Amino acid sequence: MKIVGYSDRFSVRPGQTIRFMVSSEAPTYRAQLVRLRHTDANPKGPGCKIEALASSISGEYPGQYQAIHSGSYAAVPHHPLLNCPNGFTLRAWIYPTTPQKGLQGLLTKLSGQSGYGLFIAEDGSLALWIGDGTRLEKVSTGVALHPAQWHCIAASYDAATGAVCLYQELQSNWPVPRARAQVCKTIRPLAVGENEEDLLMAAASGPVATHHFNGKIDNPRLYDRALSVAEADADTPIANWDFSLDIGAEIVRDTEAHQLHGRTVNLPTRAVTGHNWTGDEADFKVAPSQYGAIHFHDDDLEDAQWDAAFEWTVPSDWPSGVYAAHLTTRRLDRARRSLSGSAELTVEASPKSSADAEDYLPFIVVPEKAQARIAFLAPTLTYLVYANQRFNDPIRAMLDLRESSDAVPQDRYMQDQQLLSCYDLHSDGTGVCYSSRWRPIVNFRPLYRMPSRSLAAHWPRLLNADLHLLDWLDTKGFAYDVITDDELHCEGSELLEPYQVILTGTHPEYWTASMLKGLESYQAEGGRLMYLGGNGFYWIASFDPKRPHIVEVRRWRGSRAWEAAPGEHFHSTTGEMGGLWRFRNRAPQKMVGVGFTSQGGGRNRPYKRQPDSLDPRAAFIFEGLDPEELIGDFPALVLEHGAGGFEIDRMDRDLGTPDHALLLASAEGFTDLYQVAIEDQLVSAPNTGGSQNPLVRSDMVYFEGPKGGAVFSVGSISWCSCLSHNHGDNNVSRITENVLRRFAEMD
Repeated sequence: MKIVGYSDRFSVRPGQTIRFMVSSEAPTYRAQLVRLRHTDANPKGPGCKIEALASSISGEYPGQYQAIHSGSYAAVPHHPLLNCPNGFTLRAWIYPTTPQKGLQGLLTKLSGQSGYGLFIAEDGSLALWIGDGTRLEKVSTGVALHPAQWHCIAASYDAATGAVCLYQELQSNWPVPRARAQVCKTIRPLAVGENEEDLLMAAASGPVATHHFNGKIDNPRLYDRALSVAEADADTPIANWDFSLDIGAEIVRDTEAHQLHGRTVNLPTRAVTGHNWTGDEADFKVAPSQYGAIHFHDDDLEDAQWDAAFEWTVPSDWPSGVYAAHLTTRRLDRARRSLSGSAELTVEASPKSSADAEDYLPFIVVPEKAQARIAFLAPTLTYLVYANQRFNDPIRAMLDLRESSDAVPQDRYMQDQQLLSCYDLHSDGTGVCYSSRWRPIVNFRPLYRMPSRSLAAHWPRLLNADLHLLDWLDTKGFAYDVITDDELHCEGSELLEPYQVILTGTHPEYWTASMLKGLESYQAEGGRLMYLGGNGFYWIASFDPKRPHIVEVRRWRGSRAWEAAPGEHFHSTTGEMGGLWRFRNRAPQKMVGVGFTSQGGGRNRPYKRQPDSLDPRAAFIFEGLDPEELIGDFPALVLEHGAGGFEIDRMDRDLGTPDHALLLASAEGFTDLYQVAIEDQLVSAPNTGGSQNPLVRSDMVYFEGPKGGAVFSVGSISWCSCLSHNHGDNNVSRITENVLRRFAEMD
């Protein structure tokens, strides 16, 4: 991408300031504030509606290329004690996951040829580097470390004699033999060169950190003289870093007197099992001493650390909505000026040339206080979990994702810059459990499509799919505010209380405990909810309490892209158990009547009304419809045809659907591309596909709640993609409008 950027936040209120970070290969670029109303260019729909707006950010800016430096490590600030000019001993436990990947720093304090460093060498063995500033000596065991196994390692050097010793021992239990390698040799003595570099763990110094290590490190220690393994066991180190302390923080604590604390950089994984994990406890809070490891990756990234290019303070009277900073390397001559002086831009997902490159940096303006009776709850937490989604290989094959040669610029950029989502795998094959908004998120863009020949992946998703609903609200003349998961997490039910009705997005999949409590409290006090999507209220997620730009997910016991390792199911950020809300007694059916049951590709299905739809309680929902007509049996903007599909939910009394809930309609008859969700299968069995299994269906449900509250759920991601068919004159639109008007007008 010739121009790309990100903002420091997803949502902002009047009076608050949002900053934009931009990297441009062009010498100058222009910025323009736009409102995103509908960003699906499908000719079956209303087309792309992006409105250019006058604001203080409009203008030309100098271009500046800004690089991304991925890879996590821990850094201990320079202290003279760390130089050890007369010799040293380094000890640690390591669990290398890619020992054959090349040179990888373990414990290093090097500046050019000055200092020392313990590495994994190019051949996968343990290696020690020692330099006096003019000469650099390298010694290795010559025996490759075993991947995904714990090793006890040590290295010592005596500057007076030139004696070097290296030791590596595989920790294993019978019947696997313990593998040990030890090398002791004498080199021409040289003093250990002193430098002012930080001591790095899992990387080596340079203009930026380099030679990143993949794997876990546990309890690294530094001694200021050469010691044997037995002597080190009985001696006191000058630094002893205990990673089991402050697991939820950036700090790495030194437990010795000098307090040579460090900090992690780029978000390595914490709350992971250490070398001494017995398997008797699976919660790091119960057995913290067995969780003294940190898992580092060469593609971790928390903060791109780009310079801010410009910022915008939201005026006090600015309307709530979805906006973006539109960046172009030259003025687009495709802009069509309207009589009002604004512009609707006809844009393309992939710029045609570097002279006409562009990017959009979306964000949401949230009102200071409620301005309408209706609020759309933008699922920003879900947006963040999917940020830079590339998928791992099995899922890419299932979705028929194209190779990078056929990809749009955003996908090539994700690959080139090692950008990952919580659906991806790190380069060492372990799952990505953190996501950060302080980096370019290039699939969070108008018109972005995942490059796929599969229907399931090619259609609008997330923000672009949610704009189908917002454009429909605008077209129908509904006044509404846009609020987000971020505010709900922090403010709880107080955010929701002023509104008569809350609308979800098409895919509100990830929820924190605070978000659920806020919505539950709103419902208990008479709030009304329209769940207009599928696969909602599904995964447990957590924001880092001190770094709210970070979200964490630990996957297990659900339909998952990867699975957390044994003993690593608890979140480092909050200490809570991860996985599905269903297994923490909060199945979606309890809150919205339906919960995830299947996903797939192929054509969607229409809904057929069920007997409960004739109940007088539901009469207002179907006003203007014939009892026999199929619902959503017409073209859609997601999966081509039909309102039920993509990811779908069912009602289930056993999982908590209220007894008085009405089953209004069901979409059935899916093909075997749709399979029953993993969590609903206790044993391997046939007949789990849509053509045979009755659990594969999308249910429309309605029920009343306390104090005049109510819930209407459609159980399908594709529902909102039908709203605009025939200019909004269709039965999906009619039902949605009937329910919304009733919910919004009731006092």
